[in-house]
Amino acid sequence: MMHQRARYDGWTGRRPPKGAAAVARVDLSTEGGGRHPEQTRHGHGELARAHVLLPLFSLLLFAGLIYAVWEAVSRAGLVASYILPSPAQVAQEFWIELIDGTLPTNAAVTLQEALSGFALAAVIAALGGYVIAHVRPFEVLAAPIIAASQAVPVVAVAPIILLLLGGGLLPKAIICAVIVFFPLLISIVTGLRGVERDYHDVARVFGASRLQTITLVELPLAAPVLLSGLKLGLTLSITGAVVSEIAGLGANSGLAYLIVAASSVYVAAPKYAALIALILISIALFGLVTLLERIILRWRDA
Repeated sequence: MMHQRARYDGWTGRRPPKGAAAVARVDLSTEGGGRHPEQTRHGHGELARAHVLLPLFSLLLFAGLIYAVWEAVSRAGLVASYILPSPAQVAQEFWIELIDGTLPTNAAVTLQEALSGFALAAVIAALGGYVIAHVRPFEVLAAPIIAASQAVPVVAVAPIILLLLGGGLLPKAIICAVIVFFPLLISIVTGLRGVERDYHDVARVFGASRLQTITLVELPLAAPVLLSGLKLGLTLSITGAVVSEIAGLGANSGLAYLIVAASSVYVAAPKYAALIALILISIALFGLVTLLERIILRWRDA
């Protein structure tokens, strides 16, 4: 029975190595079967380059199309310049605010709010998601509360949170956390439940502790799903920061504050410059997580 389980788990008939750490060395990948190792590595290298170049090409192509349409609309005079300035005007304003420190200063505020809210949501979602994934009765108790929390629009409750907690970083981080929490929770529960029971049984046979099971079995096997949730959560954290700044009473910093301030005086170029800064931050966060994903999942291609 144990021999059959070892074969199923990827040891292919070899004697299972001793110790709890052996669970982490289970060969989960069946790619490259029957091929020479050099051929497999060569194919993986080409695939890795494609994963980098294709998204970059797609992003540049999309940005080029947006620019072309924007420039055409601006030159044709289809929209008034005080509503939609030309790309050159926005680029000039972006450069001016970048040099004088307006954009970096306010971008740092928005990024701090987003990352603080994401960290808060990640801690709560990790604890709650682990319990939900392993204790079915807790899921039954928590599901109605979680569903009810998602039925209330965050935009509606954001001003109330700010009134109750006042100004500062904490209420804005809480607003970000409320937006980010549910996607993170779903990815954690889905990832942990996707780990086959046989791997838990092997870890138990080898005497692995709960911490070793989490770090050597569950986290590596659930990594693809968890990293996908991380991408979504970081992107949504920027949205949460924007919502908190727009809803903030007397807010005087942040990229969303710049957008609101420019709209109030009917000046369009600064508004678009701040919007572009928000987009660039979101792309940068997404790219960093994608790079982290490639590093963490490299063991699958080894």
